[in-house]
Parts: sequence; C-alpha cells; structure tokens
Amino acid sequence: MQFLIEKASSHDREAVLNVMEPWNMHHVPSAEMPEIDLSCFFVARVSGNIVGAAGYRVSTPEKGKTTLLGILPEFSGMGIGRALQDARLQAMYAAGIKTVETNADRIETILWYKKHYGYHEIGSLKKICDFSLSDVDHWTTLEMNLDAYMNTKNDRETRRKTYIDRNDPHPLSTYEPLIINACLTGMVPTKFSNPHVPIHPDEIIEDAVKVFDAGARIVHLHARDENGDPTPDAKYYEKIIGAIRKERPKMVCCVTTSGRNWKEFEQRSEVLFLSGRAKPDMASLTLGSLNFFTGPSLNSIEMIERLAMTMTEQDIKPEMEVFDTGMINLAKYLERNRLIAGKKYFNLLFGNINTAPATITSLALMTQALPEHSVWAGTGLGQFQLPMNTAAIVAGGHVRVGIEDSVYFDYRKETLATNEQLVRRVARIAEEMQRPLATPEQTRQLIGLKIED
Repeated sequence: MQFLIEKASSHDREAVLNVMEPWNMHHVPSAEMPEIDLSCFFVARVSGNIVGAAGYRVSTPEKGKTTLLGILPEFSGMGIGRALQDARLQAMYAAGIKTVETNADRIETILWYKKHYGYHEIGSLKKICDFSLSDVDHWTTLEMNLDAYMNTKNDRETRRKTYIDRNDPHPLSTYEPLIINACLTGMVPTKFSNPHVPIHPDEIIEDAVKVFDAGARIVHLHARDENGDPTPDAKYYEKIIGAIRKERPKMVCCVTTSGRNWKEFEQRSEVLFLSGRAKPDMASLTLGSLNFFTGPSLNSIEMIERLAMTMTEQDIKPEMEVFDTGMINLAKYLERNRLIAGKKYFNLLFGNINTAPATITSLALMTQALPEHSVWAGTGLGQFQLPMNTAAIVAGGHVRVGIEDSVYFDYRKETLATNEQLVRRVARIAEEMQRPLATPEQTRQLIGLKIED
C-alpha cells in the first residue's frame, strides 16, 4: 500500500487526534499533553486520508523532544511509523538539534525505539493523568544522539540492504532483472515434429529478432545445412550471427559446441574461431556425458578442458550446461585450474530421463552447489519446461526457454509451440511476479560480458 508523508496543516487537528484515539493518546489539551503545535507535526496519508501522525518540539537550541506518534491499527506493520519518525528526526536535525528525548510506556514501543534508532534509557517519569496505557503509571524516558545517528544513517542503511541481499530470500532481497535465454532450434526438433522450428538460416534469424522483441536477451544457436540437418560448419553461423547483429545488435549470441553429433574437437570448436561481427559472445560447454532417449552426448574431461581453453583464448564466455551435480563439481575443477574465471553462467536443465529430475528439491540442490560468482538459468525438458521456468523465476535465477527443449506449448501436448510464444509467456509470468526483464546492458553486466557501444 502506498502512503504519503507530509507536513500537517492547520486543518488536520481533528484527524490527528482521531489517529491517537485507539491508543488513548487523544486527550488534548490535558495535564499530559498541552495543545499540539501542528507546525511541528507530520501526517501519513493513504488515498488522501490521514492514517498516522507524529510530532515534536524544540526544548533548547540543541535538544528536541518527540510528542505524539500514532497510526491507525489497521495500517500497522506497513512502515508508516518508521517514515513518520524519520521525517520528524530529519526536521529536528535540520533545526540544529543534537539530542532527542522520547517518553514511552509500551514495552514494544521502547524496544522499537532502541532497535531502530539507538535510544537508551535515562530515567522514568510518573504520569500525571490517564494517558496511553492505563495500567502503567510511569513513562520510560529515552534519549538518542541525533547527530551521531544522522551522520551514520546512510552507512547503516547500505549495510542493512547488503545483508538482506546476501542472506534473505526473495523478494525480501532484491530480485535481479530476469534474463531470458532462447534456445531456438537444437539438434533434434524437425519440421515434422513442429513446423515452427526454425531450421533455415533466414528462419533462425527471423526467430531471433522475434524473441528479442518479446524479451529474450540471449539467443542459443544451432545451425542446420540445406537438408535441415545439424551442422558444425562455421559458415552457417557466420551468416546467422552477422544478420542478427545487423537486425538486433544488442542481442547476446551463443553458439553450440555440442557433442551429440560430432566427436572431433576440430568440428566442435570450428565456430569458436569466427571473428568480426560474426564472433559469438558465448558458447555452450556441456560439463559431462549423458544419455538422451535420442542418443548420448559424449563429453570427456579432456574435450571439456580443450573447449574451455579455446573459449578463454578467443574471449568467448562459456555457457555451461549442467544436468546434475557432478557436472557442477567439474566446473569447480575447471575454475581452480584457471580454465574458467570471473562471473560464470550456468544453464541448469532438469527432467531428462538419465539426469536430475524436474523437482524443486533438484533445483535447490543444484543452485546451492554452484561456485561463487555464478549466474544461472533454469529450464525443464519437454513438459517440465514451464514448471521449471516458473520455479527459476521465483528462486531468483534466470530462464532458458525454447523449442529446442520443448516442441509443445502445453502439458497435454495439444498445441505446438513457437519460440516467440514461449518467450512471451515467461515475460508475462515475470511481470505478474513483479520481476522486470533485463535490458541488453544489464544482461551483459550480470553475466560478465563487455558492454558494447
């Protein structure tokens, strides 16, 4: 709920006292509280109505005193009290006040002042009449060093925010802008299984443009030859990347070095030696061998090391593909041997028959096992794509999505997917969860790529 803190006006007296009435602090004027000075009051408004108020007075040139602070009970816990206290402290500090005195009789209020503002007890004062808690006959007098508090306020707030971001779950900690990585084609899908799968270079280029406009910032590319078969031939990638850079120059282009169809290093690494406008930003690096229903993906440690070395030499960031926790162990092995370094990008893929299942437990296990300075995106294969995409958004990760991982849009396999539809669905879910999509510049910064002019 949105609220507004502003200076009270001369017409707000009745509304201020109405706010104090639930707390038995509305007896004004009285022996406890003389007539209030509205020029030293702040009010909190919700939809134009006053729901909270706080006042102060100047006792001496360097000493101030808080008077009333109250919020309608139904608006408690929304941060209004903190905002009102901050406003009156700021006003006193601007007036040259060095120390502030406050009287309170509620234990929870005393603790609140101590916890958030560094007050300490300096004594007690007997009540003159029934005011606030009727069964407590005295005020606890508190004092704070306003000068010290204001001089350290920014540092404390920065430390608190940093602590929250490092330790607290989302959304208490700040969500990073969401990166969508679109895997358009893959090795397996054909026009027979889904007529929307882009195979010809022009189709891949067109789909890359569409998914960028829908919110994707990374495009994961597999090339096909004239017969529609997967190919490692760099000339196809050169055409595709060059055209994408012309149409959407800010898109991050990632190429495959897959071991599903080619076993030789020269074939798998050919695309890494493209240069100029066709040079890829990233390249896939599957961190182990695994089985699919359609066949094995073979990745020896020696092959992984050679590909990683070549990517480093060519200044191409690895897009590390991980299907179980053992592959994360290998990433740590690569890092401690300085074959990878800095910010690391992982695709976590769930739901394959021979690797980690598509469950929240697997997601938690894998993300907790990642090394420091890791950025990860989550996906599920086939029917698991949408659930794991959603789980990744909630968990603070990023998303890989596309026809490569699922040719269908729905669980029941009744609707064939397009890459644009899949990206737009993720973007819509992220919007509902109040998580913004990353800009191209934010994407590069988050994954450790150079920011392009």
